[in-house]
Amino acid sequence: MSLKHRGSALIISLIILNVITLGAMVAIQRSTVQIRMISNLQHQQEIHNATLGTLNYLYDQLENNTLLQNQVIIKAETLYQQSLESTGENSIDPKYDPFAAFAALTQPTFQSKSIKQDGISAKVRSLPSPAGAQFYLKGKGGCGNGCSVRHAAINVTTVSKNDTITRSQEIGVRRLAPGGTAQ
Repeated sequence: MSLKHRGSALIISLIILNVITLGAMVAIQRSTVQIRMISNLQHQQEIHNATLGTLNYLYDQLENNTLLQNQVIIKAETLYQQSLESTGENSIDPKYDPFAAFAALTQPTFQSKSIKQDGISAKVRSLPSPAGAQFYLKGKGGCGNGCSVRHAAINVTTVSKNDTITRSQEIGVRRLAPGGTAQ
């Protein structure tokens, strides 16, 4: 073999080595991007689970404690009525934090690297009854001559540590007071 052939083999092997190195670098970069995407999805899921967990906790507490349920809904309705009397507008939507208002409710905590220390908030607000429908469900079991109904909405919002992800969930609750009297 001549010296010319040995030099061309070296150049070809260097080209092949560069192609393999570039391919490996692209594969590593794609893997890093995929790891970041999966991590972001995990953070989003943690925040979503904390939101639903807090909402489920509140709902369970209200479902299992009718006195607390009544107090929570009455406070929301009272705040709503007071805002209507003071402003005369229907656009006022007063909300309050049930964990701060009632000692019987302790806010659940979540050990997560994604959620701020105080990143979970719950708010309760009154939902007005339909116009002209003070008493309804006449003849339904337990309602006698009709039931008065109180409606409320419970909203839970969770925010990530870096304020990039926010999740909010809301449910409506209704309390029936048989015989057309609010209890």
